[in-house]
This record gives sequence, structure tokens and C-alpha cells, in this order.
Amino acid sequence: MTSTEKVEHLLSFINASPTDSKTDLKNLYDEGSFIEVGFFNDCSVVTGYGTIGGKLVYSYSQCGTVNSVHAKKITRIYELALEVGAPIIGILNSNGVELNDIPNSFENYGTLLANQAKASGVIPQIAIIKGDCIGMAAFIPALSDFTFMINKSRMFINSPSTFKGSDGKNLSYESFGGSNACAEKGTATEAFENSENCFDKVKEIISLLPSNNIDESLIETNDDLNREDDSLNSIITDETSEIDIIHIIKSIADKNKFTEIKKAYANTIITGFIRLDGLTTGVIANNGLITSEASEKAYSFVNFCDSFNIPILTLTDIKGYKMNASEEQKGIIKNSSKLILALVSATVPKINVILRNAIGSGYLLMNSKSTGADIVYAWPTAVIAGIEKESASEIFKIANDEYDNISSPYHYAEKGQVDNIIIPAATRKRVIAAIEMLFNKRISVPNKKHNTI
Repeated sequence: MTSTEKVEHLLSFINASPTDSKTDLKNLYDEGSFIEVGFFNDCSVVTGYGTIGGKLVYSYSQCGTVNSVHAKKITRIYELALEVGAPIIGILNSNGVELNDIPNSFENYGTLLANQAKASGVIPQIAIIKGDCIGMAAFIPALSDFTFMINKSRMFINSPSTFKGSDGKNLSYESFGGSNACAEKGTATEAFENSENCFDKVKEIISLLPSNNIDESLIETNDDLNREDDSLNSIITDETSEIDIIHIIKSIADKNKFTEIKKAYANTIITGFIRLDGLTTGVIANNGLITSEASEKAYSFVNFCDSFNIPILTLTDIKGYKMNASEEQKGIIKNSSKLILALVSATVPKINVILRNAIGSGYLLMNSKSTGADIVYAWPTAVIAGIEKESASEIFKIANDEYDNISSPYHYAEKGQVDNIIIPAATRKRVIAAIEMLFNKRISVPNKKHNTI
């Protein structure tokens, strides 16, 4: 074969019709930027790297049962991502381990999962489930920071056919491990109708996150850092009406952009990312009573932000816990304690804005001054107290006027537990000023651990 024929032979491979895995990766990356690694090691796993929004990202796309060759190839791309400190994305479609290769697959799969564990809190890890993710393969998204599932995909360790519901019938695959079911129970970050919407969300997340735990995610913005929103001055009308918390978050954010995380799970706590004067910031906001799932959702998010140098902003309006036998059995005490631990241990800038209610021990969970907040602001509408007004009146015979005085944000500001009372319209510029003041904050806390969100 002549040299020309050899080149033509190679080109025939390169120009061959792309597999679905290659097509997915090319659609995910900036046009023309994806470079495949291990091109001739064809084992139903495509690995490579390229840029997403100009940022270096490694990835793999896997299809079929996992054997030792699969695991080795994915492990290698993980090693490369860790070496250079770049995010990694996995597209998964696997129904478990190849049975005739069990001994080797176990060993190599263990190495793959060990690399994932080493990468936790070091580089962002994103899993996209496009088909089945069954058996041992389900550990991969579980160890990832974000898990996105596309419609009709499924994730579980044991088949639902091995279980029966309360009616004695076998559980359906969709209710047991379907994309919507997983999003609602928090094992998936979000479910999508199609690949395009999923990939758009992944690109959005990549744009917001730093590449690793040393970098910071800061970009230039043309949004006015001193911008005010007068609508916030009247958004709270009384002590009980529902607050449009999403409007408040967007009002504070650069270009009114909020990327919510785990929207379908534990929605009494809102979590997500905004930019403030170009700096990615994690937001945790109350949207009802604290539950066991809401506490878990919040502490995992705090741990992630702390691992990747992302400041934390909490927006507080909490009257307490949802208390019933079910919540006790779910572990509300343990999960609430973990949220306190996460906030106290976090070394990133932590700012709290008390919007309205900050009642009882629920307030301690929401980044109070005593549980780690660097700066606590309060709106004039804030009420800070050990118990609600009605209970104080009934149990302690405290008059309403006296309760209003001792629960006033001005009272707590005098005691140093609130740093300042701010005009709601000016929340954005006051929060940005605090974050910029804390930008070079450096605290060392031993034994910090990272949990996926």
C-alpha cells in the first residue's frame, strides 16, 4: 500500500458515518472543537475533549454493557481530566456489566469509580443518561455532581420487576426509575424531553462553573452593579402571603438570569446559580417549611459550592419545620444538622438576607450570623424571633406591640446579630458590595468533605 493509499484508508475511517455517540458529543461541543481520543480502540465508548463555550471539557459517550475495555477507556479520560483540571461529561446508555467478563470488569469498574471519587470536589462531573443506566452503571451518575436524564431513560440498581408495590403488583419502570421519577426524588438533577434541551442545560452549567477547585468563575458583565429594583419595596404585603422568591432572585442577578438546580425535588428550598457582577454565586432560598429532603438538598448544594470556591447567598423567609411522623422517620433532625455543619464548615463568602420571617431553629439552618454567615442583612419587613407571634401571645402572654419590638430587625442590629437593615430595592448592590469585600477571604478548615448535589 502506497503512502497515498494509507492516507486515503485513514480518511475513509475518519469520514465514515458517525455513530450516535460521536454525534452526541459533536452536538455538545463548540462546532469543530471535539477531538476524539482512542479513535481506533472502538469498544462502543467514544472519548475525547474539546471546548464548550470556549472552556476545555473532557467527555465520554458509552453504549451497551460495560466490559473491561470500556472501563479502561473511560478511566483514561478521567485521568486526563484530573491531570489538567477540566470538567468531565459522561453520556450513559448501559444495562450493566458484561457477564462473560465479570472478573476483569469488576476490577476496571472499581478503578473507574475510584477515579470518580478522587475527582469529587476537584473537577465538576456531569452525567447525561440517554437510555438505560442499570446495575453497577448507576454508580457513575450517583458519584457525579449533576445528573441529567432524557425522556424515556431509566436509572436503577435492581429491576423493578423484583419488587412489588402496595397493591401487590410489579412496579412500573417509569415510576421506579424513569427520568421524571428520578428528578422528583432527587437522584437526578433534572429531566428533559429531548437531547437538545438537555445539552443546552449542560452548556449553561459548564459556563457557570469553574474548571476545577482552584479556579474561579468570573466573567465581564455589562449589567450595572448598582442597579435597583423598586418592585422589591412592595413585594412583601403581609406576614403570611406567598412571596415570589424567583422574582427576587432574578432581580438581584446579573441580567436577571437564574439557573435553578433540582427544581422538581424538595421545592420548599430553592437552589441554583446566578452571577453577581460577573461572579458565579450559589443561591439558597426558602419557599415554605423545612423538610428532610429540603435540608438534604440544601446541604449538598452548600458542600458543592464550598468545594468549587462559589460564594453562597441565602434568602431567608422561614417559619420552621414541617413536623409530622413521616418527617421524623425520614431523618429531618439528621439532615438539618448536616445543613448546619455544611454552612459552618464552608469557607467561601456567605451572605444572608432576611426577607421576612426568621423564626425559631429554622433560622439557624438558613445561614444565621451564629452559624457562619459573614454578613447578614435584613429587610425592614424582617421578623426575627424564637417563636411566632400567635404562640408568643398564647404561651408567654406577650403583647403584640412588645413582640413587634423584640422581633424587629433593628433590635437584632443593635445586638450585632444583623449587620445592616437595607432597602429591598438596593439588595443587589449591597450583596455585590459584600461579596467583593469578602472576595479574598481565606480560612482553613480541617477534614472538609465534598458531597455530590
